[in-house]
Amino acid sequence: MPWNTVRLELAQCPEFPHGSVGRGYLVRVPLNNAGEIDKNTLEREPHKASVRRFWSSDPDEVGHIVPVDGHFAFRCEGQPDRLIPIQSQLSLGNMVEIICHKGKRMTFRIADIRPLQTR
Repeated sequence: MPWNTVRLELAQCPEFPHGSVGRGYLVRVPLNNAGEIDKNTLEREPHKASVRRFWSSDPDEVGHIVPVDGHFAFRCEGQPDRLIPIQSQLSLGNMVEIICHKGKRMTFRIADIRPLQTR
């Protein structure tokens, strides 16, 4: 299963009517042919999966991805988990809802998907 780097950017919301390219996530995950996170590959090689949260008003956060109750969670050091539904299709231009701490839901646009370069 190919590993990919997926760039999520904040979509339109009341605080950012045009969205924000300066707020989002870079996620390294294995994707299947349907653009879904490949759970089996992720379970076999969890050390390869990672996430970096970039937010123009906050320091970057880095962490990893873990399965939690039928979802995947972005787990950054010292921060509450952020959940991404397991059934989300990660295809260019699609929207993905992430459930942040205290149940707040935020929508992100998939701005870029790139195969992970191997050496």
